[in-house]
Amino acid sequence: MENLLYYPYINMPKTNWTVRSLLYYDQIGSIVPMDYFYDPNKYDPFMRELVQKELVIPISPMEQFKKPWQICKQFTDYMNTEEFNLKQRKKSFKKKGGQKIFESKFQGIRIHTNKFDHELLYQIEQAGLAIREDNHEWFWVEKKTAGELMMFLASVLGKKIDFLPATDQKIKSNPFFLTKKRLEKTKEKREIILESLIPFPEEIDLTKLIKFKEQNSELLKRFKNSVELIALNSDIEVGSDLFREKIKELEFGKDEISIKMNENKMGKIFFGTFCGISGAVIGLAAAGTTGAIIGGLPSFANAIYSALQIEQIKDVDNNKGMKYIALVDKEIRKPTTPLILRNVSL
Repeated sequence: MENLLYYPYINMPKTNWTVRSLLYYDQIGSIVPMDYFYDPNKYDPFMRELVQKELVIPISPMEQFKKPWQICKQFTDYMNTEEFNLKQRKKSFKKKGGQKIFESKFQGIRIHTNKFDHELLYQIEQAGLAIREDNHEWFWVEKKTAGELMMFLASVLGKKIDFLPATDQKIKSNPFFLTKKRLEKTKEKREIILESLIPFPEEIDLTKLIKFKEQNSELLKRFKNSVELIALNSDIEVGSDLFREKIKELEFGKDEISIKMNENKMGKIFFGTFCGISGAVIGLAAAGTTGAIIGGLPSFANAIYSALQIEQIKDVDNNKGMKYIALVDKEIRKPTTPLILRNVSL
């Protein structure tokens, strides 16, 4: 899968998970109400920058579905099943503050009305699992129901537009939804591999990230191939010795390329002071040598310097696509700045 659909929130978090996703997937979409299209200032600052730089595509679900009510009706049918346990959810919602929705202790989740057919949220409200805000743009929805509602929407929408539903939140799977057990295992393996290879404690420059992906699209394809061969292999289980060894193999490849890059970087000529009456002494720190001293004329030094520049960082041999990850550290990191807390509305 080349594209990712983020859920359950409107704003993508300013975290390592988002950075890894931006570096790995071709396109990332987020489920966004229509009014955000007309007023981008409603986004958090980080999300607004992602959208403006076209790193994230805002997607309005009601614009994608031809028969939104028929789709949403599947969820209302689910609400009538024994598995849904409506009575227990109503009890929990009322106990946790369903009638006091503006108190800080309220346990519901805020969902925008434009993400769904209006009839669906009305039915949830009538069932005693949601309360509408005075501005009519938002509903407070019982926590478990809200989570399932967003998972349902992401699953159906993702299938429709060929985007893989994904979240940074820990959400339990439900057999009602389209996500299959095999797919969940594949996603879990993929996330573990990416987390191991791209820990990324610092934030990055988004402008540089765009250029980086454009310039290294072929490297990304090779890197994806290495990751997907592991993630899609049903014989490789999470937590198994084989899985751990496969990750180590990729890490070794990344480290090997990083070392070669550092050696290559050291292959620049540092001009020292001129010594003696008749000539100059030039210090050369070449790859594989330390403190080598070559005597000669400046023109000779320039010849050596020019020759060394032919072998640049990007000329290091690739190793299962690991050059893509090794280059990340070299080209798009920037100093750490404080993270901005995000808006947690759905």
